[in-house]
Amino acid sequence: VLIVIDTLRPDHLSFYGYEKNTAPFLSQLAEAGVVFEHVRSTSSWTAPGTASIVTSLHPVQHGVHQGLMAFRMQHQDDASITVNRIPDAVVTAAEALKEAGYSTWGLSDNLNIGFEEGFNEGFDQFRTSNDAGASTVNARLRKWVPEMIEAEPYFLYLHYMDPHRPYQKRAPWYEPREGELLDSISAYDSEISYDDSKIAELFELMRCDENTLVMVTSDHGEEFLEHGVWDHGRTLYEEVLNVPLFIHYPAGAFEAGRVAEPTSVLDILPTLRDFVGLPASPVEQGVSLLPAARGEGALPPARTFFSDVRSPPWFGGLTIKAVVRGDEKYILTLPDTEELYDLSADPGEGNSLLADGRTLGDE
Repeated sequence: VLIVIDTLRPDHLSFYGYEKNTAPFLSQLAEAGVVFEHVRSTSSWTAPGTASIVTSLHPVQHGVHQGLMAFRMQHQDDASITVNRIPDAVVTAAEALKEAGYSTWGLSDNLNIGFEEGFNEGFDQFRTSNDAGASTVNARLRKWVPEMIEAEPYFLYLHYMDPHRPYQKRAPWYEPREGELLDSISAYDSEISYDDSKIAELFELMRCDENTLVMVTSDHGEEFLEHGVWDHGRTLYEEVLNVPLFIHYPAGAFEAGRVAEPTSVLDILPTLRDFVGLPASPVEQGVSLLPAARGEGALPPARTFFSDVRSPPWFGGLTIKAVVRGDEKYILTLPDTEELYDLSADPGEGNSLLADGRTLGDE
C-alpha cells in the first residue's frame, strides 16, 4: 500500500518533531516501522513530484512538469489541449508490481494525478476525483475491497488531497488562532488529522495485517510565508521540497527505526521492486531503502539531489532548478538568478553565500 498525502510537511508530524500530534494513527505506524528523516521531492508541484514517485525518474526525464489543472487554466479558450504525460515507454510502479503478479488498484483525489497525465498506466482499476475529500476516497475504496482481497496479492495506491489549499477547518481538530497565518496553520493541521482518521479507517476496512507493507509519503511540502509567499509551486526552498516517508511492516522486520541519511521520493519505486523480488532497473534514479531499513547497510554516501519546477503564469511563470550536495544547496531561477546556501549553518535559507563570492564546492 502506497499512500501519498498531498502537500504534507514532515515538520507538522510529531514523529518529525512537531509539538502537536496531528496524526496519532500515522505516528503509531511510523513508530513501529522505519522513519526516513531527510527526504526530498523532485519538485514543489504535484504532477512532477508524483510522477517521480511512481517512475523513479527526475522531471526532466519523465517529462511531466505541469498537471491537467494548470494546463486548463492556461488554455481556457482552447477547444482541446495537449498535456505532458508519463511516456508509454516508462515503467511505473503499478506496471512493475503487475509484472510481479500483483493486482493493481489506484485512487487519486487530485485531478492532476489522472488519466490524461498517464498515471493510470498499469492499474487494473483506477479512479480520480477533484478534491472530493478522504471520505469519498474511502467510500470508493470500500466498494473495491471484496474484489481486492479476492485478488491478493494486490498493490494499492492512494492519493489523499485534504491538506492542500483551501484548508478546511475540520472538527474536532481545528482550534481557532489569532492572525491569518496561525489560523491557516491550525486549519492545515486539522486537515492532516482528518486524513489520519480516514487512514485509520482504511486499515480497518482493508484488514491490513502482517502481510501488508505500507509506505506513506507526500508529493511536496507547503510554504507558510517562510520566504514571503503561501502555497507551493513557486519556489524550491526546503519547506516545499522536504517530505515525510516511512515504511511499516510487521514488528521485527526492520531494525533501523530511523534512518538519518538523505533520501528521495525517487527511492520509493526501487524499494517496492526490491520488496517483491524484482531486479533493480538500470533506468531508475533511486535506490532501494530496504537494506538501510533492515540495518544491513547504509545508503550510498554523497548523493546529489536535483529538483525543478515550472510555475504557472499566476505564480510568475518561472523555471527554477535546484541541486543539493551534502549541506550545500544551489538554486537557479532562469535565466540568471542564483542562490547558494549552507543548510547546516542556514537551514532557513535566509543568507545566500553567493553575495560573498562563494561557489559550490568551496571549503
